[in-house]
Amino acid sequence: MDVNPTVEQYDALVIGGGPAGVSAAVNLARACRRVAVVDCRREGRSDWAQMNRNFLGFPEGITAVELSKRGREQAERYGARFYDAEVARIGREDAVFRAEAPGGLALLARAVILATGVHDRWADFPGYEAYIGRTMHWCIVCDGFEMQGQRVLVVGNNEETAELAVQMLRFTKEVTLLTNSGSLGLSPDRVKWLDERSIRVVVGRLAGARAKQEGEFAAVEVEGIGELELDHLFSHQGADPNNDLARALGLELTTGGYIKVDQEARTSVPQVYAAGDVTRFSSHQVSTAVHEGAVAAQTLNYDLYLRDEAAFEVSRGGTVE
Repeated sequence: MDVNPTVEQYDALVIGGGPAGVSAAVNLARACRRVAVVDCRREGRSDWAQMNRNFLGFPEGITAVELSKRGREQAERYGARFYDAEVARIGREDAVFRAEAPGGLALLARAVILATGVHDRWADFPGYEAYIGRTMHWCIVCDGFEMQGQRVLVVGNNEETAELAVQMLRFTKEVTLLTNSGSLGLSPDRVKWLDERSIRVVVGRLAGARAKQEGEFAAVEVEGIGELELDHLFSHQGADPNNDLARALGLELTTGGYIKVDQEARTSVPQVYAAGDVTRFSSHQVSTAVHEGAVAAQTLNYDLYLRDEAAFEVSRGGTVE
C-alpha cells in the first residue's frame, strides 16, 4: 500500500454507515474511543424510502435514511468522524489495520467493524426502482401489517417463497405467487400446499409494471400471460452480502458468503468484528442491526481495554496470565 503522510489513526474503524454502523459509532464515541466511520454512497437497504413502523419509540414510523442521519449527528456530537468514501483496500500492518479509499484517503485503526450490509436482488423490470420501499417490499416482519386487505404478489421460486406466501395469509387472503422464471422451482407437494390455501401460482417472468401513481402498483406485466393486478409486491429474489473486505481480511464466511460471528460480534480474525445484515446472525431488521452494532462496539471497546491492560503490565515488568 502507498504511504500517505496525512494518515489518520483511530482506535476503531467502522465500515458502513447504516443502522449497524452508526450504532457502533455512537457506542464507541461514548466510550471515549477515537472512531472513524467510512460510508460509501452505493445504494443499500438503508437508502430506500421504506418506512420502518416496528422500531421502538417511533409510533409514526421512521425511514432507515432518517434514522441513520440522526445516528450520524448523534455520533458526531460525541466526536466520531465520518468519511463519505468507499474503502477499496484494507489490510493489516503490524498491530494496526490500514484502509485506503480513492482520492488518497488512508486510515489506520487498532480494530475494525464491518457493517457493509447486503445487495438485494430485486424483482427486476423497467422502472422497478420507483416502487422499492413504497409498494415493493422484501420483509414481511416490517411490512406485513400494512398488507391487510391488500392484493399481494409474492415474487420468488423456492420453498422459502412458498412459506412467505402462506405467512402473508395472516394479513390478507388475496395472495398470488409469481415465479419470475420460465420454470417452476417448487416441488409438487409445495404447489399442492399453496393450492389448498387458495394461493395461485403463476409461472412466468416480469416484463413491466403499470402504476396508479408514482411508486404505487396497479398491475405488473408477465411475459406471455398479460397483466396481474396488485397493490403490493414482495420481492423474494435473495441478496448478496457485501463481503469483499471480509475476504481481503481472510474472515471465515458461511456457505452463503455471510461473515461468521460469535454472540459478541467477533469474527475469526482478532480485532475484526462484524454487525448487521452482512452477518445474517439474526433477522434482517433495523432493530437487530442497531443492537448488533452496539454489541460489536462494546466488545471491541472491552477487547482494547484488555490489550491495553496487558501492555501496561508488560511495561511494568509483570507477566500476562
